[in-house]
Amino acid sequence: MNTYHVMGASIGLALAAVGATAAGAQRYDDHEYGNDHNSLTLVCWGEGRRPSTNVAGGYAWDSNRHKFVPHTYLNNTTQEFDSEVQVELHDDWGRIHLTGKLVPAIHSGGNNGWWELENVHVGPDTITARYRLNGLNKPRIEIDRRSGRIKIMGATTFRGECEQGNWGERGNRF
Repeated sequence: MNTYHVMGASIGLALAAVGATAAGAQRYDDHEYGNDHNSLTLVCWGEGRRPSTNVAGGYAWDSNRHKFVPHTYLNNTTQEFDSEVQVELHDDWGRIHLTGKLVPAIHSGGNNGWWELENVHVGPDTITARYRLNGLNKPRIEIDRRSGRIKIMGATTFRGECEQGNWGERGNRF
């Protein structure tokens, strides 16, 4: 088989994949959702907790030496942090924008900090969905439409308050 033909096919497939990804990204960015009655943008802020480790020093009894000797301990802990998220919903699909410590070191990539929501359910009192950060972490989102409270439950947890981000109609806030 001709090497140039194989390389050309590979480049063609790569360009098709990039084009499909760009088309998916345009799904969100090419439409003015401010006037769409079936869309909702929420800006949420709050506190989160994530698994962490720390190193501590101390002394431990050494039965061979019959005395206390310096020892290093590795402890599993949780780390608390403040963060913000943005949720955009359009009909039966949406996306979430995560920042800082809500994004684990090993993740599926997202798209400029945005992750597509799956299993989106918008009810009169609650909004629920899931998103995939990586193969082991698929957090669940619950938003209470009456109180404005959001909960994200996964390896990292987040709880906060949300406001509707309707800047097109509301104008300046201050």
